[in-house]
Amino acid sequence: MPLKTFGIYLAYGPRIDLRAEGLGRHLAEFLRASTHFKDVRFVIAAPQWLHSPLEELFESFDLDFTTFELISPKHTSLLGLLYGLRMAIGDRKTKFRGKIYGKGYLRRAKNFISMVTKSCILAVAKSRNPFTPLLIITIGITALPLAAVVACFALVATVVVRLFAKFRPRLRIVKLTPYLNRNGLFTRIGHNAYRFMCDTEAAAVADEANKRRDIEAWYSPAAFWPEFNQIKAPRLMCVPDVVPIHFPVGFAIQESGDRRMQDFKRMEAAIEGGDRFVTYSREVKNKTLVNRFHIEPDRISAIPHGANRLDQLIKISGFPDNDRATDTLSAQHFWSALSKTVNNNNATWYASKDLGFLFYASQIRPNKNIISLLRAYNDLRRSQNFPYKLLMTGEWRESDSVVRFMNENRLHNDVLFVRRLNERELASCYRLATLAVNPSLAEGGMPFTFTEAVSVGTPVIMADIPVSREIITDAEVARRTFFDALDYKGIAKAITDALTDREGLFALQRDFYDRHLVSRSWKEVVGEYVLALENVAERC
Repeated sequence: MPLKTFGIYLAYGPRIDLRAEGLGRHLAEFLRASTHFKDVRFVIAAPQWLHSPLEELFESFDLDFTTFELISPKHTSLLGLLYGLRMAIGDRKTKFRGKIYGKGYLRRAKNFISMVTKSCILAVAKSRNPFTPLLIITIGITALPLAAVVACFALVATVVVRLFAKFRPRLRIVKLTPYLNRNGLFTRIGHNAYRFMCDTEAAAVADEANKRRDIEAWYSPAAFWPEFNQIKAPRLMCVPDVVPIHFPVGFAIQESGDRRMQDFKRMEAAIEGGDRFVTYSREVKNKTLVNRFHIEPDRISAIPHGANRLDQLIKISGFPDNDRATDTLSAQHFWSALSKTVNNNNATWYASKDLGFLFYASQIRPNKNIISLLRAYNDLRRSQNFPYKLLMTGEWRESDSVVRFMNENRLHNDVLFVRRLNERELASCYRLATLAVNPSLAEGGMPFTFTEAVSVGTPVIMADIPVSREIITDAEVARRTFFDALDYKGIAKAITDALTDREGLFALQRDFYDRHLVSRSWKEVVGEYVLALENVAERC
């Protein structure tokens, strides 16, 4: 068969970390499965600044970056160059501060001195030699002048720094900055410049795509970019979800509410200017695209996810007890995951395959329902002396309500937020978790949580939402898996019920997973996307 070439259009901004995005993981699974097709290849069109995030994403999924052709504008815009320079300077400052304030030589020296001091004290305390006190006095007298010099130097340095900070000349512009930015003027200017830079680059990527006459059709995995519609070849746009229409207040009250509104308007423009569409569920197809955006149903395809299996990343065979060997390997990755905790510096103390914890892999967004889960957990913690910790993957500082709740209830030793996990660390967290929980109120398709957790041997409970009902069709599985996510007391009860019969719940879910879900591979999913792209190419 002749080789067919399709394009994938990406125009994320330079701040993106695709490994932390659900869409990034979907893209990686898509591209990995596409390598099994001998008569189809995909070309990726993206800005130059996405090369590094894509390479990191491919590396975390064990994909060869050189397998796929990347096309980008040859020259970066002036704004892009200035932004890159600013980020490079910022990175250098961050690395320098890291070396000075604890990640480099000073921390190592401090730890070394502390260790030696403790060892000496213990050695002296245990010693039975009568000459030991005399030796200690001699060493103390010898070291006293050196200690005095060090103390004087530290005192003088502190005084100089404080005097300089107090009396240093201040420029008028420094005093005027808070006044000028009191209504967010500088913030808006910075964001508008960033948005203009991204939009310009997105249009340039579309221009590069138009130069490729050999590509039969183009696919955009998200509806973020109206510039995708500037491509003249046949186009297929994926609309995972348009969550802000369901949670307008939640997105509006965020600190970045104005920017969220701009992003929503861009999504509207992209969809309204689109040609053919694909969604992950019938719910988004009918309720969002057909009912709200008035798009004809025959222009939309609904293609569900494949099973997101994680067991192959950590499963070990060839040992007398394979499960125990897998748990041991997972514990090593789990320690690495806990070392990435952003709200507790001592989180690695809890690194053990015997640690009981609930796990929720998600970002912090209004639809993710983080606060309800925290309230349920805190209720269990106070009323039942709950012995389990709660592990999540979002950036907790992105939500003022989460920060406030965490601080007011002193949850930082019990609720841990880990960031930037690779696939093996994620799989290990699922493997060692006592229970996976997903209280999300709205998604584009059934959350990955079910197949990710069950594939590695962990039961899961999830919010009762329509996109999940499309997949979980067994009445008994649905009854024991779903809960009312609007009631935190209901979430707490669902957690308690699941833990009461953990083995029974997992056996039920595993049977359904084996019979209905695991057989839908990502290769089958990509095959359906290829068919949709072929149909788009034939109609145009």
